Amino acid sequence: MAHIETLSTTAPTDFTEVWYDIAGEEHFWLRWRFAFFLREIRRLGLDPATPMTGLDVGCGHGAVGRQLAAQTAWRADGCDLNQAALALHSATHRVLYYDINDRHSALRESYDFLILFDVIEHIDEPKPFLEAALYHLKPGGHVFVNVPACQRLYSRYDIAAGHFRRYDKPLLRRQLEAAGLAVRSMHYWGGFLLPALVARKLLVDRHSTQSDVIRAGFHPPNRFASTLLSTALACEAMLPPLPLGSSLLAVARKPRPS
Repeated sequence: MAHIETLSTTAPTDFTEVWYDIAGEEHFWLRWRFAFFLREIRRLGLDPATPMTGLDVGCGHGAVGRQLAAQTAWRADGCDLNQAALALHSATHRVLYYDINDRHSALRESYDFLILFDVIEHIDEPKPFLEAALYHLKPGGHVFVNVPACQRLYSRYDIAAGHFRRYDKPLLRRQLEAAGLAVRSMHYWGGFLLPALVARKLLVDRHSTQSDVIRAGFHPPNRFASTLLSTALACEAMLPPLPLGSSLLAVARKPRPS
């Protein structure tokens, strides 16, 4: 268990702990997301073998930080307001109970990159949040943003998970640019998951509690399903980015002062 540094007095969030029980690094979706992230940064000429330090905003239980440590020379401090999730960290870097809106002076422009994986869909008005996040990023640094895609697939699962919306490219671009970011790339991934999400939209209506909806919507029902979805991951990895997907990954840059 990592030592948690308390930098904020903000009330803790109440995001369901069931998601963290399910979402270990071995979960096919977390592996799929990270594989697409690595593929994209390499395509853009960013070298994961060159040491850099970032901030994983909304880090939860630290899965992304552990993936970075295992597969790259990049390291990330993690911050969140979910105390139960932070307690599950085993990271070697800093674990912060920290509200980025507090803009701690010691963290101003401290990081080479920011990770915002599946965070901003939980925020009704993302612009102030993104501006607060950018306070912590060095000029010229990169922001990696992942969000759920395709509003037509919005379901009771999204409601249970606290999502205000699912995204498309124009909406995400507008929000990133409104915060002052220069978008370098934006691609859908998880196209092979779209039929599963259509089925999920129907399936979760059978469940009444938030925990049951999250479990039914995110946890593969059996080993065969998990293997099938992992195979779909491997197949999609061999293809160029698809025109539509269940998620959308953007890479943006904080401009340097002119």
